Amino acid sequence: MKRWAEALALFVKTPGVSPVKTRLAAGLGRERAEEFFRLSLAAVEATARRAADVNGIRPHWAVAEEMALEDPRWQRFPRLYQGTGNLGDRLGRVFIDLGRRHETVVATGGDSPQISPDIIREAFSILRLDSGLTAHVLGRCHDGGFYLVGTNRHLPLDTWCDVPYGTGDAADRLAENLVKHGEIVELPALTDVDQAENLVILKDELNAVPNPSPEQLAILKWITELVCRPK
Repeated sequence: MKRWAEALALFVKTPGVSPVKTRLAAGLGRERAEEFFRLSLAAVEATARRAADVNGIRPHWAVAEEMALEDPRWQRFPRLYQGTGNLGDRLGRVFIDLGRRHETVVATGGDSPQISPDIIREAFSILRLDSGLTAHVLGRCHDGGFYLVGTNRHLPLDTWCDVPYGTGDAADRLAENLVKHGEIVELPALTDVDQAENLVILKDELNAVPNPSPEQLAILKWITELVCRPK
């Protein structure tokens, strides 16, 4: 049996089971926010497959709802339940679980469709155990959050829990906690789509992706059509 040294955790909620992109929905409406999220999930899944095909990385769905683990959309990758609690509790639980079976764990969300296979490959390349002292990678969002975090260390739960998620200080606080356990390399910053106006920047970031997948091109088409729709 092949031993997978590198795990990619894709943190997701299940549309129709949990509310998704609620801040975006406040500006665009629930239906359009859910359209965006579904398209984003497809793009992130395609990116994960492409990164895994080349590098032997094993993607996993980290699903927010235990009742949704058997949902058909989550069957193409191994899946695990995030568990209860706030985001810090859930991040810590998933990293501990996957860290028992893999040397390196990287996590990202299902709502960053502009993330490319190159970014994922770079994150794992940095964290490979023979690469030196680097212990962590962090991909920040322009609003102070983060879209990706990874480590090759077994971290205590309070590393994840002592962070003000959903604020402009989240990435800074997480970085302060991570650096206590080794050096951090930061990846290029990306946009977090929480407001309708973020879609314009997302479009630029998608246009900058080398060899975009059909699923990423579908997001671009959706954004262009949205801008042209009557309000």
